[in-house]
Amino acid sequence: MKTTITTLLIFITINTYAQLTINCNSNRFDQEVFSNVTTTNDIQYGSNIDANGSNLNLTMDIYEPTGDTMQARPLIVWAHGGSFLSGTKNDADVVSLSQHFAKRGYVCVSINYRLGIPFPINQESALKAVYRAVQDMRGAIRYMRKDAATTNLYKIDPNTIFAGGTSAGAFTALHVGYLDKYSEMPIAIDTVAMGTIEGNSGSPGYSSSVNAIIDLCGALGNKTYLEPGDIPFVAMHGTTDNVVPYATDMIYVLGAFPVMIVDGSYSVSEYANIIGVHNEMYTYFGAGHVPFVASVAYMDTTVRFVSNFLYRYFGCSPIDPSPFANTFTTGIDLVSSENQIDLYPNPASEIIHIQLKEKGIYSIAISDICGRTISITDVNSDFASIDLSNLNSGVYFYSFRNNNKFFSGKFIKNGNTKQ
Repeated sequence: MKTTITTLLIFITINTYAQLTINCNSNRFDQEVFSNVTTTNDIQYGSNIDANGSNLNLTMDIYEPTGDTMQARPLIVWAHGGSFLSGTKNDADVVSLSQHFAKRGYVCVSINYRLGIPFPINQESALKAVYRAVQDMRGAIRYMRKDAATTNLYKIDPNTIFAGGTSAGAFTALHVGYLDKYSEMPIAIDTVAMGTIEGNSGSPGYSSSVNAIIDLCGALGNKTYLEPGDIPFVAMHGTTDNVVPYATDMIYVLGAFPVMIVDGSYSVSEYANIIGVHNEMYTYFGAGHVPFVASVAYMDTTVRFVSNFLYRYFGCSPIDPSPFANTFTTGIDLVSSENQIDLYPNPASEIIHIQLKEKGIYSIAISDICGRTISITDVNSDFASIDLSNLNSGVYFYSFRNNNKFFSGKFIKNGNTKQ
């Protein structure tokens, strides 16, 4: 997506997109300066036709700092995860993110969007699901701008809006930020039948543009949607994520249906660096999919890293820059698993054997199709045997990492396989 601003100045010191005047001597936006959050639930921002041909009312929850007197506040629009098949605006991660940032002085919106990937689950049906979600997020952004121009009930600054999400929600936000040309549109998308990229999810006539993107474990259909001069983004992703690829790889729906090759946060960040699009990326080394969902420590790191990015966006220096000590560097080599290991038998029942092509100290993680880490084993050799006896039948993923290499793949646990 090409912005109307032709020059992006040095991001840390000045940002031509920012409209708010921020007092950098205040803790607002850098720390949680409000104790409580006021939530307005089930606001209908629009409606649209879902994957099954039915009209669906689209709703969102709005989070505001209780007792705030600021009249024009930055807005973050969050979208939940769930592989475009499940999830709601009430999911624990987007609720927690909304509350944390509302306490920092932002207005946050957590949206429901149209779900569903009808059979056959393939690239075409998956692309349409992403497209519907993008249209809905744009509708929610327009709704908030409409409110700012009319009732001004939620007191947002319409010139300072960020789009973010987790997993599928991060997919959605990234495509809101960077997919806006018909020449980029996948051939599977019929813009006559489905509507334009703006869509018909409410509040026509208002802009759906955003100032920056928050990508938490997401991906782009194609990293080349980014162009020089595009809006900046912040990304966070785990190296052992087997739901949404950390780099460029095939993505599977429900761990079983291969749908398309996507560019994960690592690849998007690397490409952005090449073309000069400002971004800040944090790698959760050794972590799986959306690790902050079940971990207070990971959530604290996530909030701090994103908060620091946004605070610098306003031209300010955060008090606690500590998460940046662990940010991504180019020292890790993402290599093909096929060239590095032999894994057998596959399918397996009780034990799976892994023969490495070269010796080293590796951390081996096994995850399920939801990205939950089942086990982590450290190996100091070129061979390992992993006990699968406690696992249910199904699809699982493995990933290996040492100081400078990372590779991954999948296997099937099958109770009928004989060793």
